Amino acid sequence: MRFLFLHTPKFKNYYRPIGSYSFIVYPPMGILGLADLLRQNHHRARVIHLGVEDLQHHGLNFERILSEEQPAIVGLDLHWHFQSYDVIEVARKIKQIRPEIGIVLGGFTASIFAEEILRDYPFVDFVIRGDGEIPLLQLVEHFESDQCYEQVPNLGFRRESKVVLNPTSYQADSAMLDRLRFTDFRLMKDYRVFIDSFSQCSRRATELSETLQKRMRGAKKWFQVYIGRGCYHNCFFCGGSAGSQMLIGGRRCVALRSPEKVVASIEELASFGFEFVSLPLDSIPPDEADRFYLPIIEQMKRLNITLDLEVERYYLPTPKFIESFRGLAGKGSFITLSPHTHNEELRKKNGLYRYSNQELEDCCDLMEAQGVNFQVCFTCGLPFETREDLEAIASYQSALKKKYKRLSFAHSLIEIEPGSPMSRNPTYYGVTPQRTTFADYYRYHSVPNRNYILEMGYTRAGCPDHEEVSSFFCRHFCDRFHSGWFSPVICSIRSAIWKSGVVQAADRLLIDKT
Repeated sequence: MRFLFLHTPKFKNYYRPIGSYSFIVYPPMGILGLADLLRQNHHRARVIHLGVEDLQHHGLNFERILSEEQPAIVGLDLHWHFQSYDVIEVARKIKQIRPEIGIVLGGFTASIFAEEILRDYPFVDFVIRGDGEIPLLQLVEHFESDQCYEQVPNLGFRRESKVVLNPTSYQADSAMLDRLRFTDFRLMKDYRVFIDSFSQCSRRATELSETLQKRMRGAKKWFQVYIGRGCYHNCFFCGGSAGSQMLIGGRRCVALRSPEKVVASIEELASFGFEFVSLPLDSIPPDEADRFYLPIIEQMKRLNITLDLEVERYYLPTPKFIESFRGLAGKGSFITLSPHTHNEELRKKNGLYRYSNQELEDCCDLMEAQGVNFQVCFTCGLPFETREDLEAIASYQSALKKKYKRLSFAHSLIEIEPGSPMSRNPTYYGVTPQRTTFADYYRYHSVPNRNYILEMGYTRAGCPDHEEVSSFFCRHFCDRFHSGWFSPVICSIRSAIWKSGVVQAADRLLIDKT
């Protein structure tokens, strides 16, 4: 069978300094693994990144894509809610052109809203909830033969216009994950374009030439390495937290890939020309972390892998981990920590307390002394947050910046995610969600002038409102201008310059010269 995976970014967004941009340019880490599994079972599978396709062909022509690929089934990842509108519209267009093609959705957002999607969008034939390996294989087999889907685990479908949701009885184990290659980019059409042009950023300006975008970014080619499935933690804002994954796909435990397979993925990424890799989403109990991470780091050192490495740690790394990390060949490597806020009591209220500020600083002292780079992440928009808490984050960050030379910062605004503890129990967190159904997300993301960076998706009783939080974020945590109170002014000036057409004219001049 010919199976076509389509990754759909959120194409239309707006951010004042760069105008229109596309977001979710990274496909889910598991999509190449699913394509590899189909290939192992003698099916023909291909991944097309619609952002790459749009860049290569100056627009999307689905008639051409379907004619060239001739798929029997098209799989669309709907992992992040930001994709909601674009994915549904792509599915609609495919069904209009080729009604006989089966369309299957998967990912966290599709899983959470499977019944609503199948009920309200008749051109979507199937939704796989939770883990997709065995369900996808069985779906392919039954689609080719008897079209009897009642025994396919995790599958949602329609039978005589009635939505049927089979039990979520399949969860991938470590043995299954070790069978798959999650980094074989040969399965992606025009993968070289993805690596060279899409793997350096989370959002891409759509009104600038590729040449100027590359000069503006100056970032290394980057990809995340799949370490496993599931999560040990239950962060209130996360749609992939432990409780959320139990709700989505029945997963009760974490399944990790072996360190050898993780290192094999890192080696493969290096062979494709990537320069920086990340081990994200630290889903491991703290007392087991060294047994997992240290063999990976030591093997990278033995193989002299020169890629820069980020390791995201939810609990503080041990001295042994830090000592091992310092010997990596990639001199731009760093460890990421996420205290979220300076207020320890606020961390406790939100279930984010894993260490005290003093313990954090002791760890920072050790990393600084060992010559290890590290990043600390702060967030705005926490439930129960006060104006004083926001000011304290900024002050604490300034103090840390003066103390540590090897420290960098990352910042985010908490946005409610489907299936997260906060979305399931908003009363407990004192919030009122603005979006609760799939239709809410679809409508919200159909508006092209939204800026995901500064949206929360909920209101909080007795806390600073969205406008105040986003304004504070712009002044103190802007990742583009780094100018404190002057950041909004610079942003406005940059926006005026953009609207004047000067940047676009310079861009055209640059193209002419090259």
